[in-house]
Amino acid sequence: MCLECTSHGSERDSSSADDSSGTERDGGDWNRRSFLRATGVAAGSGTVLAAQGERVAASHTECSAADRWVEAANHSARNYGINWIVIHVTAGAYQGALSTLTSSSSGVSSHYLVKNYDWTEGPSAGHVDQLVHHDRAAWHARYIANHRSIGIEHEWFNDNGITDACYESSAELVRCIADMHDIPLEFYTSNTCIQNEPGGIIGHTHVPDGDCSSFSHGGRTCPYPDWDMDHFASLVRDGGGGGGGGDKFQDGDQVVTTTALNGREQPCLNDDVVLTLPEGTQGEVMNGPEDCDGITWWGLHVPAYNEWVWCSENYLVHA
Repeated sequence: MCLECTSHGSERDSSSADDSSGTERDGGDWNRRSFLRATGVAAGSGTVLAAQGERVAASHTECSAADRWVEAANHSARNYGINWIVIHVTAGAYQGALSTLTSSSSGVSSHYLVKNYDWTEGPSAGHVDQLVHHDRAAWHARYIANHRSIGIEHEWFNDNGITDACYESSAELVRCIADMHDIPLEFYTSNTCIQNEPGGIIGHTHVPDGDCSSFSHGGRTCPYPDWDMDHFASLVRDGGGGGGGGDKFQDGDQVVTTTALNGREQPCLNDDVVLTLPEGTQGEVMNGPEDCDGITWWGLHVPAYNEWVWCSENYLVHA
């Protein structure tokens, strides 16, 4: 959603669509290995930073990539499950975009806003605000897309490009969101009827206006032309310098989760989630380390659930 086109995100638009598929993503049954059964990097509870007026709420971010919670006014109950991440650019400066995205009179919002430039007013490049919680539909795309997706806005001016800091912070954020909601790390760069696909990451311009008969978006091409989706895909899939630390734990170490953490079948973000371990769950290191998606993974046995799972090192500490 380029913010100069504020009507595109309204809940009036998003609630009026007909979704011909009418189905949620099916979690299904998992084919579990007999040795190790699950893994996952889940959302961390971010820290609320210094206040920005009265909109910094006594709440929390849902991904560790987000630096601050700033509450938006416009959002709705979800009608469908989350299987898409929609990439936007703001066509304006960070402070103005933040004001618009959090204003009750704007008719728009997004789940996240990423700072792109150091030379505009506000935090440094790569800073991430969360504005709407995932269980709510933000008003960032038309019709059914709002109810099926997480929307990420990125500060951007025409011909000023996207900075490495912005790409890297957004890639870390996308990995977290994709893991939390089992969103495939598939990138769509053409018009896509999202109701008929399993999900992935897509630019706003390729999301349908409604029933897949129109992709006009007022003639805008958000987030292009400056956004390089191929480069972004490589950052998301390869990791942004995460992982490493292969000797942090050893077999037999007792560890504890520092947030609600997805346990996966295999050590990669695309693998099936067997269960979500609550914050403070204790396990024993049984295997690892393995590196995938820029993350270091450890195989754990979790006595409380009698499960064997792969978990991200990022959210494990010694018990």
